[in-house]
Amino acid sequence: MKRRYVASLALAILGSTLLLGTPVSSSATSTSATPALPVARGDLSTQSVYFVMTDRFANGDTSNDDLGIRCIAAPCLISGFDPTSPAYYHGGDFKGLTAHLSYIKSLGFTSLWVTPPVKGQYVQGGSADYHGYWGLDFTTIDPHLGTEADFKTFVAAAHKLGMKVILDIVVNHTADLITYQGENYSYVSASSSPYKSCDGTPFNPADYAGLATFPKMCVANSFPNIPQVAPELANAKSPAFLNDLTNYHNRGNIDFSDGTTYLDGDFDGLDDLFTEKPAVLQGEIDLWSSWITRFNIDGFRIDTTPYVNAAFWQKFIPAILKVAHANGHPTFPIFGEVSFSDPSLTATYVTEQGLPSVLDFPLQAVASKYVVNNGTGQQLADFFNTDDFYTSATSSSYGLATFMGNHDIGRIGTAIYNADQYAGDQAMLQRDELSDALLFLLRGGPILYYGDEKGMTGTGGDQAARQDMFPTQVAEWQTQYRIGSSPIGTQSAFDVQNPMQDVITALQSLTSKYPALRAGTQQVRYGDSSVFAVSRYSGGQEFLVAFNTSDSPAAFTTPVSTQSPTWSTLSGSAQALTVAGKNLTMTLPARAWVVLKADKSFSPSLTKKQLSVTLNAPAVDFNTPRWIGVNATVPGSDFETVTFGIRLPGKPWSSLGSTDRRTFATTDVPGGLYRTYIHPQDYKAGTTVQLVATVKDASGNVATSKILTYKVNYSG
Repeated sequence: MKRRYVASLALAILGSTLLLGTPVSSSATSTSATPALPVARGDLSTQSVYFVMTDRFANGDTSNDDLGIRCIAAPCLISGFDPTSPAYYHGGDFKGLTAHLSYIKSLGFTSLWVTPPVKGQYVQGGSADYHGYWGLDFTTIDPHLGTEADFKTFVAAAHKLGMKVILDIVVNHTADLITYQGENYSYVSASSSPYKSCDGTPFNPADYAGLATFPKMCVANSFPNIPQVAPELANAKSPAFLNDLTNYHNRGNIDFSDGTTYLDGDFDGLDDLFTEKPAVLQGEIDLWSSWITRFNIDGFRIDTTPYVNAAFWQKFIPAILKVAHANGHPTFPIFGEVSFSDPSLTATYVTEQGLPSVLDFPLQAVASKYVVNNGTGQQLADFFNTDDFYTSATSSSYGLATFMGNHDIGRIGTAIYNADQYAGDQAMLQRDELSDALLFLLRGGPILYYGDEKGMTGTGGDQAARQDMFPTQVAEWQTQYRIGSSPIGTQSAFDVQNPMQDVITALQSLTSKYPALRAGTQQVRYGDSSVFAVSRYSGGQEFLVAFNTSDSPAAFTTPVSTQSPTWSTLSGSAQALTVAGKNLTMTLPARAWVVLKADKSFSPSLTKKQLSVTLNAPAVDFNTPRWIGVNATVPGSDFETVTFGIRLPGKPWSSLGSTDRRTFATTDVPGGLYRTYIHPQDYKAGTTVQLVATVKDASGNVATSKILTYKVNYSG
């Protein structure tokens, strides 16, 4: 959906409480500490995802375009069909998508994310529900897109080609059917009008969120606004629990200048579900579990994640994963739409609220600036230090959903065109190719927005970024600039070959051949004004991946960990490459990248006896939301994994998380640290904990630090 970043929302979540603590003592190395555990990479780390807006992709059945409703004038306000307007249905459907699955597979993708396919309110507020985010009947398929049989055929065909189907789902809201007596839709705060039970007793829903019991509520006296629906719409929603007006917050529209309204306000009028109520929680669990059991889908992208309370996710996610695993899906990618650019905020949804992954909006913000030459390699290097924010026993940054553009914020091609149109066609093509190299060669599960491989640009986000792949009838899209090819006119994009397709296919083939480039360790090596470089490593093999965003060639020298006299070029090009021990010197062409492979396998430089790990005193990290930073150092620059353990004195150890990369030295962060965090909600003030770090090198050798005792205190 269309998102708005709200600074006050970030402040509301972060709060102002600081955590202080005192290192009490250290003791000898433990022989029974947390074992060396692998990094929790997540279900997305091995995937590459193609994101499709079904209505705009391929029209396989023209008979369902207007649902058989013949309107005299366009747009048709009954069916919502008007292929000449960006705001209405255009005719894409699951038959069309199924017919083009081999095309998507040929680009190298392993998963397909489709916009919500549910039956919605076709027309609302001068636009249509072609995107699927205004659901009414969440149990079935929008007839514009086909039938349930068509959808099942699509899923089965994708599985036959070895691709997962990831379903876009909405649990925060439904279409806008509810009105309020008095017609006042401004937000009403709980401080001025609290919720009340049927007997008039005020209560705070947060006190009951996640519990099995909840105060009984009545339409007439429980809400600040008395909700109502037109009689003919009283049972318009499905499942049935969605027709109960007490299952909505009924507080009026979100005030986007006030971060306290986002959990219970209506998003631009959309009916906001009372997700604190157990009936709503169970209803949503049952609903989306049925899409797994009925249609065999393989994962979820969750819309409007921050607008739902944390207790809901902490119940919903485990329940969904339990159903998925029981129904033949040992991996089931789930990632939430958390559209904030601050990683200290987005990380809380993974490490505290229970989301397995989120869309990496913070990386998109930094990487897109780098691509269009408004950002620097130093900013990228600095940014990747924040990857430690996601490190826990069950998560890491490797499982994040990465992207360069989407249906809400717009295409990366738009940013490139706006920044570089006067540099010429070749320069824009090179920048677009560079964007894909960044997307597919850096950590995370890459997501490509449909049409980017065809050089689509656009004039902005939302409706302006949702072009047709089939022959478009939108006049402005026919003449719109395309990177790497001519304006599409009345042709189908499927019939026009674009050089971006070849770049994407080649990058995907490379990451398939060398899995380290998709899911291996990422160690930042170099970052300056225009150059950024990382090592990717797995199974004894190191790769050096470097990028140059400048309009001129750039020379640099970067360290590596493998003592290899020669390195082979796998993708891109590097000029004047020389090797001196563990340093590579080269020149990258303008707007280019290179992938180098060490011709010799990596071997640890430290012997088993030399391997050691030092656990440093925990301290408040003011770059994170009230967290206590825990870090360790290991001599040298080898590839290792460090696991952090924590326990109450005398109790069993548990993992705080494992990490396989060191920090890159910046103004704010010392280099060479392995890091994770203690989270405040897990401990009461004054709690004494013990910490330990265990390191494992590439040869399987293990060393453990001394145990550190630490007392957590609160202040502020």
